[in-house]
Amino acid sequence: MQNQFSTVKEALTHLVNGGYIILADNEDRENEGDLVALGDGITANTVYEMLNEANGLMCVPVSKEIAAKLAFKPMVEHSTDPNQTPFMVTTDGTLAATGVTTGVSAFDRAATIRQIANPDAQATDFNHPGHIQPLYAQPHGLRDRIGHTEAAVDLAYLAGKSPVAVIIEVLKSDGTMARRDSLATLADRVHVPFITINQIIEYLDANGIKYAADLTKAHA
Repeated sequence: MQNQFSTVKEALTHLVNGGYIILADNEDRENEGDLVALGDGITANTVYEMLNEANGLMCVPVSKEIAAKLAFKPMVEHSTDPNQTPFMVTTDGTLAATGVTTGVSAFDRAATIRQIANPDAQATDFNHPGHIQPLYAQPHGLRDRIGHTEAAVDLAYLAGKSPVAVIIEVLKSDGTMARRDSLATLADRVHVPFITINQIIEYLDANGIKYAADLTKAHA
């Protein structure tokens, strides 16, 4: 199985160039795969392709600092989600700030996501509820919680970009969750890097990085 995986460096290069990657969860956790892209500069074409290829729930992981600055609030006060997925109230960019109208189109979703990643964005740039599902990452990323939310934000930090990402779970054509063999097949078909969350942790360790957030605190 290992020879199916790309390197973290290859994944980061692809992300910085505006593409998306496939990121597999640990097999003893959800054992699922997400498409992952950076929120900074994301295009409508990338949003549409991710929706079309994955068919899961598109979410936008952000750092807690960005969530606080934009006044994004937790969806519920006391979560009973078994994996403690940190859902926040959905949002759309306002017409004045982003040009978003209904919020549904790939163009509107991309505009909202880009505004979330905009360092000059403010809370008044967003309406609630909306069509973008924000998630907040734990402060120390994968050192605090081993999930796609933290992994995606850590990748954004490692890429030197705003800690905003886009993730969406991959479903198979029969509606079931895609596992590693199916994810590898998808990676080959769409020509994108395929890595695991464990590889990101190993990359942090190998490069002496305690917390990915420490690399680009200026983005927070």
